[in-house]
Amino acid sequence: MSQPEMRALLRSRRYLAFWLGQVTSTVGNQLTVVVLAALVVPDRGPGTFGLLLAVESAVMGVLLLAGGVVADRYSRSLVMAVADVLRLAGIGGFFFFASQGPLALLLAAAAMTGAGAALYEPAHRAALTQVVPEDLRQQAYALDVSTKRIGSMAGALLAGVMLAGISPPKTLLVDIATFVVSLVTLVWLHLPPIRTADPQTDEPDGLRGVLAEAREGLVEVRRRPWVSVLMLQGTVQVFFLFGPNYILVPMVSQARYGLSAFGWVSAATLAGSVIGSLLGGRVSSGRPGLWAMNALAPCLLTPICLAVDVPLWMFCAAGAAGSAGVGCFMVLWYSSLQREFPEQVQGRVFALEGLASFGLQPIALAVTPLLVRFIGVAPFATLAAVVLLVSTYGVLAVPGTAQLATRTRTRKSPAVVESTVRN
Repeated sequence: MSQPEMRALLRSRRYLAFWLGQVTSTVGNQLTVVVLAALVVPDRGPGTFGLLLAVESAVMGVLLLAGGVVADRYSRSLVMAVADVLRLAGIGGFFFFASQGPLALLLAAAAMTGAGAALYEPAHRAALTQVVPEDLRQQAYALDVSTKRIGSMAGALLAGVMLAGISPPKTLLVDIATFVVSLVTLVWLHLPPIRTADPQTDEPDGLRGVLAEAREGLVEVRRRPWVSVLMLQGTVQVFFLFGPNYILVPMVSQARYGLSAFGWVSAATLAGSVIGSLLGGRVSSGRPGLWAMNALAPCLLTPICLAVDVPLWMFCAAGAAGSAGVGCFMVLWYSSLQREFPEQVQGRVFALEGLASFGLQPIALAVTPLLVRFIGVAPFATLAAVVLLVSTYGVLAVPGTAQLATRTRTRKSPAVVESTVRN
């Protein structure tokens, strides 16, 4: 991203408030992950900690598409604010019940944070189009992705420093403060809803209405085969590669190089992601999809390093290169979705993207240890490398993938035009 583009983004008070509030929230989210482990594991055991993460992930997955519907119906800043309130309530539950008290209340707190995330994610991605002019949106996505990585790293480091000096519950109060900052910026931003309701229309309410609008989002995605195939690509790659990496990378790095090795690999991975996302903001091409697929190709290096014993510096370099590619891909991918779809359905589209990309991740995390025990790390990593290579370049056979655009694209498809007329 060039300096003039950066200055143009940060000169906008609306974008600056949006960006600073969400970066602060990201720091707090990562801080909570670290602190929650310190609160739960010593008193309740690692099994309970895993159960908490599973409940949070499951609730988010179940409600994500509904969160996209809500983001398209109402003010997206208001939806994010409500999501922050839900997550604040969940963190309050962690504060009181993480170490002791009824397990049901602790699980309920995890469910609230999962529900908040399901509301927040689609609204956050879709809201960017209302805050940033179209010519700066790719750069804004690049800054958003990169600063989230930096925020996550800062949150983890802050948690480590604070846990060394104060108790975990007091450290958790810092996360509550970050959500307050986010809430203030969202209330100030006050984005209008994309659609305005007409009381004379006879549209279904309740669950029927949510399902009908979710179906409209599915129809919009199905009209664009290249979007559908890239969402399927995300499902396959998360299941075979990115999900298992959460288990295999720390396991292999610690076994080969010692307990501190995973810290170095993690730092290199985060740094690569920041660099890659910033580079993604600078890509200007008539075939951004080809750039995006080439950017994913270095992810092949990590399974190779899992299968073959390499020096630690090479393992770190592989993680950095692959993460840089993912960062670049995400900027180009999210920017293309924003350009391709009308604003009225973007919340649902981003919800579907999140569901397709990460819906199978909990299953991947569960089955990876079993598969590795059965066939070994090297064969599993080899399978992951083959799947990555085939799924990365195979999608280019679908028209529109290389351009990340539909050639006869219109800003309003028939389904959305009909919805707009009704409203």
